[in-house]
Order: sequence, then structure tokens, then C-alpha cells
Amino acid sequence: MDLLETIKLSVEGIRTNKMRSFLTMLGIIIGIASVIGITTIGSSMTKSVNQAFDTIGNSSAYIMVEGKNPDDLDGQGLVYPDDFITKDMMEDVQKSQGDLVEEVVYQGPEGPGVIRQDKNQVKINIQSTSPGAAKTDKVKLLAGRFLNQEDVKKSKNVAVISDKVLDKIYKGDVTKALGSEVKVYKDGELIVLTVVGIYHYEKVNVALLGDVKGETSTLYMPYTTAFKEIPSDYDDEDIFQYVLISLKNPGQAEEDSQALADYLNQKYFANNSRAQVRVSSVVSEMKQVGSTMAGVQTAVAAIAGIALIVGGIGVMNILLVSVTERTREIGIRKALGATKNDIRKQFIIESVILCSIGGVFGILLGTLLGLVGSGLIGARSLPSIFSVLVAVGFSMVIGVFFGYYPANKAAKLDPIDALRYE
Repeated sequence: MDLLETIKLSVEGIRTNKMRSFLTMLGIIIGIASVIGITTIGSSMTKSVNQAFDTIGNSSAYIMVEGKNPDDLDGQGLVYPDDFITKDMMEDVQKSQGDLVEEVVYQGPEGPGVIRQDKNQVKINIQSTSPGAAKTDKVKLLAGRFLNQEDVKKSKNVAVISDKVLDKIYKGDVTKALGSEVKVYKDGELIVLTVVGIYHYEKVNVALLGDVKGETSTLYMPYTTAFKEIPSDYDDEDIFQYVLISLKNPGQAEEDSQALADYLNQKYFANNSRAQVRVSSVVSEMKQVGSTMAGVQTAVAAIAGIALIVGGIGVMNILLVSVTERTREIGIRKALGATKNDIRKQFIIESVILCSIGGVFGILLGTLLGLVGSGLIGARSLPSIFSVLVAVGFSMVIGVFFGYYPANKAAKLDPIDALRYE
């Protein structure tokens, strides 16, 4: 028999038992759909996390003080203010490590707040910072200016707002907004700030965590002003538990971060028994998160792959039943000249077709699950061509692997015994 005739016979055998064939394919469909769906959602999560880190900038790093052991922390699990990084330390770093550090960004009290103007109201996230934040946060100014050193030095009550706030409070009128006073309420306290700049707000989602910048846009103000206007656990504008820096060489961010940590620990914390400095670059955080997510994705996909093996066993079981049911047919075909290879090929092709059809439906279902899942976490995406090809190839391999035993059993049937079978 030629290949086309064998395929026709296999398709006819599947079509004769539609319900049984569908139930046989169900395990393959579920397995393929699970793998496709999980890999798509995993890729979407990785993409959204990378996008979120990108808003900070690959050249950014955090210098932070941490306790050497839990007993070194205060009652709230925090490092004591006496062990904080000082502004003098960071000025020294900028001078002595100028080949590594491009910008130092200081941050003060911050948190959620509300802008109320006449009958209009909009929620904002207050970020008290220094001029360098324009670079580390990749702020895209639309009008006016960002914070400058004079604002920080003189603790000016100025603010940079987003176009989202502009639309809600000022109906999109830039001229009206710039130079106007905006009333900000933080924990019930009123802070009056003058708008000096407007930037473009861009919502960035992280998988399962939502918008990394909050559902509200950020209002930037000088950190020195925030220490004056916003109550905090400490009121010294020259000490910080952590500082954000911009590195000059993004390509060696991890090495430079470690060099800065070593410098600060050796010079300023060598005799400190309670605290030490750790520098964490965005690049290293991205690698760590990416590695963790890849591991979880692989583990879950492997578990989902078990469904494919179960589906393959189901295919083998149904083909064994089919061989038993068609014993007389096999005997007749052998009596008419069909070889062992013809019989074996027919059942293997039938198994491959069953698994391939199941694979196609599994890909469609997996794509749908991936779209829905990635949409729910705010980063809709499609499965990669590679994952689709792997799924199709794997389903065909399962068809050959689990179909060979029943096919071989059918091929070895004695034609006389097969003809006598009732």
C-alpha cells in the first residue's frame, strides 16, 4: 500500500469512532494547551518585569544599609538611623569613585496623596527626590522643567506633575498649570506646591503586581521640602537608609556595584558591628528575577508535560483496543498480501494523526489561555513560534512512541489466528 492509502485508512478508522477518538485526544489537547498557555504567560510575565525595570534604567543601582543579623534591627525590623548613609558619604563617593558613579539621587518621605483643586480631585504618589531622578526615572518632560539643585538647596515648595494630573485638574491647559499653586493632601496634612513642570505619564505593568508606578501618577518634589512638610520617623535631611545612583558603565553594573559596596564598607562601616552597605544594581535584580521566573516556568511546564504522557498512554490503550476489535480485518488484509510493515505503518500513522489533531486543538486552546492569562496580568502576548513547533513536534513524537507497541502487536498477528478471531 502507498502512504496516501494508509493515511486514508487511518483517518477512516478515527472517523468511525468519533467519540472514542475525541476522548483519546483529550489528554493530548490538555497537555499541549497547558504547556503553551504556561509558557505564554511566563514569557508575558518576564517581558512585563523587564519593562518595569527598564523604567528605572539598566544603569541604576540602589545603595542601602542593612542589618548584619535580625538582632541588629529596631523593633520595626528597620536599621537604626545612626547607621544610615550620610550625604557626606555620597559626596565622597562621587569624588573618589567618579569613574563609576554618574549621578546620586536622594529620596525623602513619600507615599500616596491627593490633589484637590476646586471640585476636582486626583490621587497621586508623592516622590520626594533630587534632580537626578529625571534620568533614573526616564522622565519625559512635556512642559516647564524638572527639579533643580536650587529647589533642593532652598527647600522650595515646587512640584512636577504628570499630564494625567494636568487633564484632571487643569483640563489639559498647560499655561494655566505652570506656575499655579496645587493643593496636595498627605495623611490629612495640606502641602501647597507650585507647579514648575509637566511630564508624560506612562503606565507600566508588572505581571501579577499591577502598575509598578501605582494606579496613580507620581508627583515629584524636592526631598528637602518633603522633610519639612511630611512627618517621618526621622527629620534629618542628610541621612538616608538607601540612595539611588546612576552608573557610568551599564555594561559592568554588577562589578561596579560590588566595588562601591566594598568601598563604603571598608571606609565607613568597617567598625560597625550592626550594619553594612549593600549595592544592588537593576541588572542583577533583573537577572535574579528572570532566573527565578524561568525556573518556576520550567517546573510548571514540566508538570503540565505529565498530562502529555498520560495522554500518550491513553492513545496506546485505545489503539490496543482498536487492534483487538479489528483482528479479523488485520487477518483479511494479511491474507490479501499486506505485509507486517503495512499493518505496523497503518496503526502508527493512526496514532500520529490522533496526536497531531489533538496537538492542533491544544495549540488553539493554549493560545486562548495564554491570551486570557497574559491579558489578566496586563501584558497580553501570543505564544512563540518555537513553543508552537515544539508542541507539534512533541505531539507527533508521542504518537509514534506510544503507537508503536500496539502497531507492532497488530503486525505480528498470525493471519490464520486473526481470521478465526470472533
